Amino acid sequence: AKQRDFTMTERLLAGAALLGEGPDPNWMDNFSSFILSQDYDSAREVLRGAVSKGVSSSLAEQYAKVLEDFLQQRDEVEHPIILARHDQCIVRQTADQGRGLFSPSYQTWGAELWKQRPLACIQSGVSRRCVQVCRACLLPVGTLASQLRYLGLDPPPGSEEICLSNGDQPSQEHLPKEGFVAGQVLPCTGEGCAEVFCSEACRSWALNESSHALLCAARLAPSSFEALQSLEQLADDVDQEHLLLLAHTVAQMILARDGIETSQVKQRFAYQFASASWSSLADTAEDAQARDQWFAQACELLQEIFPAEAEFLEPNLLSGLLGTFELVNMCVSIPHPLNLQGPDVAGILSVETAESLAKLQEALQESDSEEEDEGEAEAADAAEAAATQAPLDLAASGQLFENVIGTALCEALAFTNHSCLPNCRVEFASGSQFEANGPGLWLYCVSRRPLVPGDEVL
Repeated sequence: AKQRDFTMTERLLAGAALLGEGPDPNWMDNFSSFILSQDYDSAREVLRGAVSKGVSSSLAEQYAKVLEDFLQQRDEVEHPIILARHDQCIVRQTADQGRGLFSPSYQTWGAELWKQRPLACIQSGVSRRCVQVCRACLLPVGTLASQLRYLGLDPPPGSEEICLSNGDQPSQEHLPKEGFVAGQVLPCTGEGCAEVFCSEACRSWALNESSHALLCAARLAPSSFEALQSLEQLADDVDQEHLLLLAHTVAQMILARDGIETSQVKQRFAYQFASASWSSLADTAEDAQARDQWFAQACELLQEIFPAEAEFLEPNLLSGLLGTFELVNMCVSIPHPLNLQGPDVAGILSVETAESLAKLQEALQESDSEEEDEGEAEAADAAEAAATQAPLDLAASGQLFENVIGTALCEALAFTNHSCLPNCRVEFASGSQFEANGPGLWLYCVSRRPLVPGDEVL
Protein backbone atom coordinates (compact mmCIF):
# COMPACT_ATOMS: atom_id res chain seq x y z
CA ALA A 1 0.00 0.00 0.00
CA LYS A 2 2.85 2.34 0.84
CA GLN A 3 4.48 1.75 -2.56
CA ARG A 4 1.19 2.54 -4.35
CA ASP A 5 0.88 5.75 -2.31
CA PHE A 6 4.38 6.82 -3.30
CA THR A 7 3.63 6.21 -7.00
CA MET A 8 0.44 8.24 -6.84
CA THR A 9 2.25 11.03 -4.99
CA GLU A 10 4.87 11.18 -7.74
CA ARG A 11 2.07 11.63 -10.26
CA LEU A 12 0.26 14.20 -8.18
CA LEU A 13 3.46 16.19 -7.78
CA ALA A 14 4.03 16.22 -11.51
CA GLY A 15 0.36 16.66 -12.34
CA ALA A 16 1.00 15.66 -15.91
CA ALA A 17 -0.11 12.02 -15.79
CA LEU A 18 -3.53 12.88 -14.41
CA LEU A 19 -3.96 15.48 -17.15
CA GLY A 20 -3.26 12.92 -19.87
CA GLU A 21 0.27 14.16 -20.60
CA GLY A 22 2.31 10.99 -20.21
CA PRO A 23 6.05 10.60 -20.78
CA ASP A 24 7.58 11.42 -24.15
CA PRO A 25 7.01 8.23 -26.22
CA ASN A 26 10.64 8.45 -27.36
CA TRP A 27 12.14 8.85 -23.91
CA MET A 28 13.58 5.32 -23.77
CA ASP A 29 15.29 5.75 -27.17
CA ASN A 30 16.62 9.14 -26.14
CA PHE A 31 17.86 7.71 -22.85
CA SER A 32 19.68 4.86 -24.61
CA SER A 33 21.19 7.23 -27.15
CA PHE A 34 22.65 9.44 -24.44
CA ILE A 35 23.96 6.42 -22.53
CA LEU A 36 25.75 5.09 -25.62
CA SER A 37 27.27 8.52 -26.27
CA GLN A 38 28.36 8.68 -22.59
CA ASP A 39 26.28 11.82 -22.03
CA TYR A 40 25.13 10.65 -18.64
CA ASP A 41 23.91 14.04 -17.43
CA SER A 42 21.48 14.25 -20.36
CA ALA A 43 20.40 10.64 -19.77
CA ARG A 44 19.67 11.51 -16.15
CA GLU A 45 17.51 14.46 -17.20
CA VAL A 46 15.57 12.29 -19.68
CA LEU A 47 14.88 9.78 -16.90
CA ARG A 48 13.95 12.52 -14.45
CA GLY A 49 11.52 13.96 -17.00
CA ALA A 50 9.93 10.55 -17.53
CA VAL A 51 9.46 10.11 -13.78
CA SER A 52 7.90 13.56 -13.45
CA LYS A 53 5.49 12.69 -16.26
CA GLY A 54 4.19 9.62 -14.46
CA VAL A 55 6.27 6.66 -15.68
CA SER A 56 5.85 3.67 -13.35
CA SER A 57 8.28 3.19 -10.49
CA SER A 58 9.21 -0.31 -11.67
CA LEU A 59 10.20 0.94 -15.13
CA ALA A 60 12.02 3.94 -13.64
CA GLU A 61 13.99 1.60 -11.38
CA GLN A 62 15.01 -0.59 -14.35
CA TYR A 63 16.39 2.34 -16.33
CA ALA A 64 17.89 3.89 -13.21
CA LYS A 65 19.83 0.66 -12.66
CA VAL A 66 21.27 0.96 -16.18
CA LEU A 67 22.32 4.54 -15.47
CA GLU A 68 23.71 3.52 -12.09
CA ASP A 69 25.91 0.84 -13.67
CA PHE A 70 27.32 3.22 -16.29
CA LEU A 71 27.91 5.96 -13.72
CA GLN A 72 29.73 3.50 -11.49
CA GLN A 73 32.02 2.52 -14.38
CA ARG A 74 32.70 6.18 -15.13
CA ASP A 75 33.34 7.05 -11.50
CA GLU A 76 35.80 4.18 -11.15
CA VAL A 77 37.91 5.99 -13.75
CA GLU A 78 37.21 9.70 -13.15
CA HIS A 79 36.31 9.77 -9.43
CA PRO A 80 37.72 6.58 -7.95
CA ILE A 81 37.46 7.63 -4.32
CA ILE A 82 34.23 7.42 -2.39
CA LEU A 83 35.02 9.51 0.68
CA ALA A 84 32.30 7.99 2.85
CA ARG A 85 29.07 5.98 2.74
CA HIS A 86 25.94 6.80 4.70
CA ASP A 87 23.25 4.17 4.11
CA GLN A 88 21.83 4.91 0.64
CA CYS A 89 24.19 7.84 0.02
CA ILE A 90 27.87 8.37 -0.76
CA VAL A 91 30.17 11.36 -0.23
CA ARG A 92 32.15 12.61 -3.24
CA GLN A 93 34.11 15.70 -4.15
CA THR A 94 32.07 18.15 -6.26
CA ALA A 95 33.44 20.49 -8.88
CA ASP A 96 32.19 23.73 -7.38
CA GLN A 97 30.80 23.15 -3.86
CA GLY A 98 33.45 21.02 -2.19
CA ARG A 99 32.25 17.67 -0.93
CA GLY A 100 28.68 16.61 -1.46
CA LEU A 101 26.24 13.82 -0.68
CA PHE A 102 24.98 11.79 -3.65
CA SER A 103 22.47 9.07 -4.36
CA PRO A 104 24.17 6.33 -6.45
CA SER A 105 20.89 4.49 -7.06
CA TYR A 106 17.25 5.27 -7.85
CA GLN A 107 15.22 6.40 -4.85
CA THR A 108 11.46 6.83 -5.01
CA TRP A 109 9.49 9.58 -3.28
CA GLY A 110 9.54 9.12 0.49
CA ALA A 111 12.58 6.82 0.53
CA GLU A 112 14.76 6.92 3.64
CA LEU A 113 18.21 8.00 2.46
CA TRP A 114 20.13 7.80 5.74
CA LYS A 115 19.59 7.58 9.49
CA GLN A 116 22.15 8.14 12.24
CA ARG A 117 22.82 9.57 15.66
CA PRO A 118 24.64 12.90 15.70
CA LEU A 119 28.32 12.81 16.63
CA ALA A 120 27.47 15.28 19.39
CA CYS A 121 24.42 17.31 20.39
CA ILE A 122 23.14 19.47 23.22
CA GLN A 123 19.95 21.22 24.25
CA SER A 124 20.35 24.98 23.95
CA GLY A 125 20.72 26.90 27.19
CA VAL A 126 17.60 28.99 26.60
CA SER A 127 15.65 25.76 25.99
CA ARG A 128 16.99 24.15 29.17
CA ARG A 129 15.44 26.98 31.15
CA CYS A 130 12.02 26.32 29.59
CA VAL A 131 11.58 22.55 29.43
CA GLN A 132 12.98 19.47 31.19
CA VAL A 133 14.05 16.82 28.69
CA CYS A 134 15.69 13.43 28.53
CA ARG A 135 19.44 14.02 28.53
CA ALA A 136 19.92 11.31 25.89
CA CYS A 137 17.22 12.02 23.28
CA LEU A 138 15.93 15.54 24.17
CA LEU A 139 12.33 14.33 24.56
CA PRO A 140 10.35 16.34 27.15
CA VAL A 141 9.56 14.10 30.11
CA GLY A 142 7.22 13.78 33.06
CA THR A 143 3.83 15.34 33.55
CA LEU A 144 2.35 18.79 33.24
CA ALA A 145 2.87 19.10 37.01
CA SER A 146 6.57 18.15 36.88
CA GLN A 147 7.20 20.54 33.99
CA LEU A 148 5.54 23.38 35.89
CA ARG A 149 7.59 22.63 39.00
CA TYR A 150 10.74 22.60 36.84
CA LEU A 151 9.84 26.15 35.79
CA GLY A 152 9.16 27.24 39.36
CA LEU A 153 5.38 27.39 38.93
CA ASP A 154 2.76 25.83 41.20
CA PRO A 155 1.00 22.90 39.51
CA PRO A 156 -2.81 23.08 39.64
CA PRO A 157 -5.00 20.11 40.65
CA GLY A 158 -5.22 17.50 37.92
CA SER A 159 -1.89 18.36 36.32
CA GLU A 160 -0.26 15.14 37.62
CA GLU A 161 -2.66 13.15 35.43
CA ILE A 162 -1.54 14.83 32.19
CA CYS A 163 1.45 12.72 31.13
CA LEU A 164 3.90 13.61 28.40
CA SER A 165 3.95 11.03 25.60
CA ASN A 166 6.51 10.60 22.82
CA GLY A 167 4.01 11.64 20.15
CA ASP A 168 3.76 8.20 18.52
CA GLN A 169 0.39 6.70 17.62
CA PRO A 170 0.67 2.91 18.18
CA SER A 171 -0.77 0.66 15.47
CA GLN A 172 -0.50 -2.93 14.28
CA GLU A 173 2.51 -1.89 12.22
CA HIS A 174 4.16 0.13 14.99
CA LEU A 175 3.94 -1.24 18.53
CA PRO A 176 5.08 0.88 21.50
CA LYS A 177 8.74 0.41 22.34
CA GLU A 178 9.51 -1.44 25.54
CA GLY A 179 10.77 0.61 28.45
CA PHE A 180 9.09 3.93 27.64
CA VAL A 181 6.17 4.88 29.85
CA ALA A 182 4.37 8.18 29.33
CA GLY A 183 4.92 10.47 32.31
CA GLN A 184 7.95 8.73 33.80
CA VAL A 185 11.10 10.62 34.80
CA LEU A 186 14.18 8.53 35.55
CA PRO A 187 16.94 10.38 37.41
CA CYS A 188 20.58 9.78 36.60
CA THR A 189 22.08 7.13 38.87
CA GLY A 190 25.06 9.38 39.56
CA GLU A 191 24.94 11.01 43.00
CA GLY A 192 24.40 14.74 42.72
CA CYS A 193 23.61 14.65 38.98
CA ALA A 194 20.49 16.61 37.99
CA GLU A 195 20.03 15.05 34.54
CA VAL A 196 16.95 12.91 33.86
CA PHE A 197 15.90 10.36 31.24
CA CYS A 198 12.75 9.14 29.52
CA SER A 199 13.55 5.42 29.79
CA GLU A 200 16.04 2.94 31.18
CA ALA A 201 17.34 2.36 27.64
CA CYS A 202 18.22 6.05 27.24
CA ARG A 203 19.73 6.23 30.73
CA SER A 204 21.91 3.16 30.18
CA TRP A 205 23.06 4.35 26.76
CA ALA A 206 23.87 7.84 28.01
CA LEU A 207 25.93 6.56 30.95
CA ASN A 208 27.96 4.28 28.69
CA GLU A 209 28.12 5.72 25.19
CA SER A 210 27.21 9.41 25.16
CA SER A 211 29.14 12.45 26.38
CA HIS A 212 27.26 12.10 29.68
CA ALA A 213 29.40 9.04 30.40
CA LEU A 214 32.27 11.45 31.06
CA LEU A 215 30.45 14.67 31.97
CA CYS A 216 28.06 13.30 34.61
CA ALA A 217 28.43 15.31 37.82
CA ALA A 218 29.16 12.11 39.74
CA ARG A 219 31.99 11.10 37.40
CA LEU A 220 33.87 14.38 37.15
CA ALA A 221 36.24 15.65 39.80
CA PRO A 222 34.65 18.56 41.71
CA SER A 223 37.00 21.08 40.07
CA SER A 224 36.24 19.66 36.61
CA PHE A 225 32.48 19.79 37.18
CA GLU A 226 32.79 23.38 38.39
CA ALA A 227 34.66 24.20 35.18
CA LEU A 228 31.89 22.54 33.14
CA GLN A 229 29.29 24.68 34.89
CA SER A 230 31.42 27.77 34.21
CA LEU A 231 31.62 26.83 30.53
CA GLU A 232 27.86 26.43 30.40
CA GLN A 233 27.45 29.84 32.01
CA LEU A 234 29.92 31.40 29.57
CA ALA A 235 28.02 29.94 26.62
CA ASP A 236 24.78 31.40 28.01
CA ASP A 237 26.25 34.80 28.84
CA VAL A 238 27.71 35.39 25.37
CA ASP A 239 24.93 33.50 23.53
CA GLN A 240 27.36 31.02 21.94
CA GLU A 241 26.03 27.52 22.60
CA HIS A 242 28.77 25.99 20.46
CA LEU A 243 31.27 26.72 23.24
CA LEU A 244 29.43 24.21 25.41
CA LEU A 245 29.09 21.78 22.51
CA LEU A 246 32.91 21.72 22.40
CA ALA A 247 32.99 19.94 25.77
CA HIS A 248 30.47 17.34 24.63
CA THR A 249 32.33 16.79 21.35
CA VAL A 250 35.65 16.32 23.14
CA ALA A 251 33.95 13.82 25.47
CA GLN A 252 32.60 11.88 22.48
CA MET A 253 36.06 11.90 20.89
CA ILE A 254 37.58 10.44 24.04
CA LEU A 255 34.96 7.68 24.07
CA ALA A 256 35.46 6.99 20.35
CA ARG A 257 39.23 6.59 20.85
CA ASP A 258 38.76 3.16 22.41
CA GLY A 259 40.45 0.72 20.05
CA ILE A 260 41.34 3.13 17.22
CA GLU A 261 44.05 5.67 16.52
CA THR A 262 43.65 9.23 17.77
CA SER A 263 44.25 10.51 14.23
CA GLN A 264 41.22 8.51 13.03
CA VAL A 265 39.06 10.02 15.76
CA LYS A 266 40.11 13.54 14.79
CA GLN A 267 39.43 12.77 11.16
CA ARG A 268 35.90 11.59 11.90
CA PHE A 269 34.91 14.36 14.32
CA ALA A 270 36.76 17.29 12.77
CA TYR A 271 39.01 17.05 9.76
CA GLN A 272 36.56 15.46 7.33
CA PHE A 273 34.21 18.44 7.52
CA ALA A 274 34.24 21.93 6.05
CA SER A 275 35.90 24.23 8.53
CA ALA A 276 37.62 27.55 9.24
CA SER A 277 38.97 29.18 12.34
CA TRP A 278 36.08 30.45 14.45
CA SER A 279 37.22 34.09 14.55
CA SER A 280 37.62 34.19 10.75
CA LEU A 281 33.86 33.57 10.39
CA ALA A 282 32.93 36.66 12.42
CA ASP A 283 31.09 39.45 10.60
CA THR A 284 33.20 42.30 11.98
CA ALA A 285 36.64 42.86 13.46
CA GLU A 286 35.02 43.59 16.82
CA ASP A 287 33.15 40.28 16.73
CA ALA A 288 36.36 38.46 15.81
CA GLN A 289 38.14 39.99 18.78
CA ALA A 290 35.30 39.02 21.11
CA ARG A 291 35.38 35.47 19.78
CA ASP A 292 39.10 35.25 20.45
CA GLN A 293 38.48 36.26 24.08
CA TRP A 294 35.62 33.80 24.56
CA PHE A 295 37.63 31.05 22.90
CA ALA A 296 40.58 31.64 25.23
CA GLN A 297 38.27 31.39 28.24
CA ALA A 298 36.67 28.21 26.89
CA CYS A 299 40.08 26.61 26.28
CA GLU A 300 41.12 27.22 29.89
CA LEU A 301 37.90 25.66 31.16
CA LEU A 302 38.21 22.66 28.83
CA GLN A 303 41.70 22.00 30.19
CA GLU A 304 40.21 21.88 33.70
CA ILE A 305 37.37 19.59 32.55
CA PHE A 306 39.73 17.20 30.71
CA PRO A 307 43.11 17.60 32.48
CA ALA A 308 44.64 14.47 30.93
CA GLU A 309 43.43 14.90 27.34
CA ALA A 310 45.84 17.39 25.79
CA GLU A 311 45.74 15.67 22.38
CA PHE A 312 42.10 16.69 21.96
CA LEU A 313 42.56 20.22 23.32
CA GLU A 314 44.90 21.66 20.69
CA PRO A 315 43.74 25.26 19.97
CA ASN A 316 43.72 24.75 16.19
CA LEU A 317 41.57 21.63 16.54
CA LEU A 318 39.09 23.34 18.88
CA SER A 319 38.87 26.53 16.81
CA GLY A 320 38.31 24.41 13.69
CA LEU A 321 35.55 22.50 15.46
CA LEU A 322 33.79 25.76 16.32
CA GLY A 323 34.10 26.76 12.67
CA THR A 324 32.61 23.43 11.62
CA PHE A 325 29.71 23.86 14.04
CA GLU A 326 28.94 27.26 12.55
CA LEU A 327 29.16 26.04 8.96
CA VAL A 328 27.40 22.66 9.01
CA ASN A 329 25.56 22.09 12.31
CA MET A 330 21.86 21.28 12.36
CA CYS A 331 19.41 23.20 14.51
CA VAL A 332 17.45 20.60 16.49
CA SER A 333 13.75 21.38 16.94
CA ILE A 334 11.49 18.83 18.68
CA PRO A 335 7.77 19.52 19.20
CA HIS A 336 6.62 19.69 22.82
CA PRO A 337 4.25 16.75 23.48
CA LEU A 338 2.04 18.77 25.84
CA ASN A 339 0.72 20.58 22.78
CA LEU A 340 -0.92 17.29 21.75
CA GLN A 341 -3.17 17.59 24.81
CA GLY A 342 -4.09 21.24 24.34
CA PRO A 343 -7.75 21.17 25.44
CA ASP A 344 -6.95 19.13 28.57
CA VAL A 345 -4.08 21.47 29.47
CA ALA A 346 -6.24 24.56 28.92
CA GLY A 347 -8.96 23.09 31.12
CA ILE A 348 -6.56 22.85 34.04
CA LEU A 349 -4.32 25.93 33.78
CA SER A 350 -5.36 29.22 35.27
CA VAL A 351 -5.06 32.40 33.24
CA GLU A 352 -2.17 33.52 35.47
CA THR A 353 -0.22 30.25 35.03
CA ALA A 354 -0.71 30.28 31.26
CA GLU A 355 0.53 33.87 31.10
CA SER A 356 3.57 32.96 33.23
CA LEU A 357 4.36 30.08 30.88
CA ALA A 358 4.16 32.34 27.84
CA LYS A 359 6.39 34.92 29.54
CA LEU A 360 9.03 32.33 30.48
CA GLN A 361 9.23 31.11 26.88
CA GLU A 362 9.62 34.46 25.15
CA ALA A 363 13.38 34.02 24.67
CA LEU A 364 12.81 30.52 23.29
CA GLN A 365 10.33 31.89 20.73
CA GLU A 366 13.07 34.13 19.33
CA SER A 367 15.52 31.22 19.18
CA ASP A 368 13.08 28.87 17.46
CA SER A 369 12.17 31.52 14.88
CA GLU A 370 15.73 31.34 13.52
CA GLU A 371 15.27 27.70 12.46
CA GLU A 372 14.97 27.05 8.72
CA ASP A 373 11.83 25.22 7.70
CA GLU A 374 10.24 24.09 4.48
CA GLY A 375 7.10 26.03 5.44
CA GLU A 376 9.03 29.07 6.67
CA ALA A 377 6.57 31.69 5.40
CA GLU A 378 3.55 29.76 6.67
CA ALA A 379 5.25 29.20 10.04
CA ALA A 380 6.02 32.90 10.33
CA ASP A 381 2.38 33.78 9.58
CA ALA A 382 1.19 31.25 12.16
CA ALA A 383 3.59 32.62 14.76
CA GLU A 384 2.41 36.16 14.09
CA ALA A 385 -1.19 35.10 14.44
CA ALA A 386 -0.43 33.19 17.64
CA ALA A 387 1.21 36.26 19.15
CA THR A 388 -2.16 38.01 19.21
CA GLN A 389 -3.92 35.18 21.09
CA ALA A 390 -4.32 34.94 24.83
CA PRO A 391 -1.99 32.30 26.39
CA LEU A 392 -4.92 30.17 27.54
CA ASP A 393 -6.28 30.15 23.98
CA LEU A 394 -2.83 29.13 22.77
CA ALA A 395 -2.89 26.22 25.21
CA ALA A 396 -6.29 25.07 23.94
CA SER A 397 -5.10 25.14 20.33
CA GLY A 398 -1.87 23.27 21.09
CA GLN A 399 0.50 26.22 20.63
CA LEU A 400 1.49 27.28 24.14
CA PHE A 401 4.60 25.15 24.60
CA GLU A 402 7.60 25.98 22.43
CA ASN A 403 9.72 23.37 20.68
CA VAL A 404 12.81 21.92 22.34
CA ILE A 405 15.79 23.61 20.69
CA GLY A 406 19.34 22.31 20.38
CA THR A 407 22.30 21.94 18.04
CA ALA A 408 23.85 18.80 16.56
CA LEU A 409 26.84 17.78 14.46
CA CYS A 410 25.67 15.01 12.11
CA GLU A 411 28.02 13.30 9.64
CA ALA A 412 25.72 12.78 6.65
CA LEU A 413 24.03 16.14 7.07
CA ALA A 414 27.38 17.94 7.19
CA PHE A 415 27.98 16.96 3.55
CA THR A 416 24.54 18.03 2.34
CA ASN A 417 24.89 21.24 0.37
CA HIS A 418 22.23 23.94 0.49
CA SER A 419 19.50 24.28 -2.11
CA CYS A 420 16.58 26.68 -2.38
CA LEU A 421 14.63 23.75 -3.88
CA PRO A 422 15.70 20.79 -1.69
CA ASN A 423 15.04 17.22 -2.77
CA CYS A 424 15.06 15.84 0.78
CA ARG A 425 13.97 16.70 4.30
CA VAL A 426 15.55 15.90 7.66
CA GLU A 427 13.48 14.68 10.62
CA PHE A 428 14.24 13.98 14.28
CA ALA A 429 13.35 10.87 16.27
CA SER A 430 13.75 10.42 20.01
CA GLY A 431 14.89 7.05 21.31
CA SER A 432 11.41 5.78 22.21
CA GLN A 433 9.84 6.68 18.86
CA PHE A 434 9.18 4.22 16.03
CA GLU A 435 11.70 5.79 13.66
CA ALA A 436 14.66 5.57 16.07
CA ASN A 437 17.04 2.62 15.78
CA GLY A 438 17.89 2.70 19.48
CA PRO A 439 18.15 5.05 22.45
CA GLY A 440 19.31 8.63 22.07
CA LEU A 441 18.48 11.25 19.45
CA TRP A 442 18.35 10.20 15.79
CA LEU A 443 18.27 12.20 12.58
CA TYR A 444 17.01 10.71 9.34
CA CYS A 445 16.68 11.97 5.79
CA VAL A 446 13.72 11.30 3.48
CA SER A 447 13.51 12.11 -0.24
CA ARG A 448 10.92 14.71 -1.22
CA ARG A 449 10.83 13.58 -4.85
CA PRO A 450 12.30 10.71 -6.88
CA LEU A 451 16.09 10.73 -7.17
CA VAL A 452 17.89 9.17 -10.13
CA PRO A 453 21.44 7.75 -9.96
CA GLY A 454 24.03 10.48 -9.59
CA ASP A 455 21.67 13.08 -8.12
CA GLU A 456 23.15 15.18 -5.35
CA VAL A 457 21.14 15.08 -2.14
CA LEU A 458 20.27 18.70 -1.32
